[in-house]
Amino acid sequence: MDSRLRGDRVIKFRKERGMTQYDLADALGIAQNQVSRYERAIVDLPTPVLDDLANLFDTTTDYLLGRSNIPHPGAEPDPYADFTSVEIEILRLLRSYPPDDQKR
Repeated sequence: MDSRLRGDRVIKFRKERGMTQYDLADALGIAQNQVSRYERAIVDLPTPVLDDLANLFDTTTDYLLGRSNIPHPGAEPDPYADFTSVEIEILRLLRSYPPDDQKR
């Protein structure tokens, strides 16, 4: 079974760990250009590589495939997972106002 990966999630995990595409390729035993293709979601991802990614990043295959917004098993879902950075900033600004002003 081959599947399309949420490449943005792989990039996020990779960068959080300070890894380059070359580092990730080495950890997975694949070529760097394959990592690039997976991150851009332009090729299908073989199940064994998907499993290796999930294990490496301590996440679920469902999260990597976009079927779940819970990045780590047992963790609470991130209520902002689908928000853009602009939407998050608007919420931060709104919360800086007194409660009565927030309602208006």
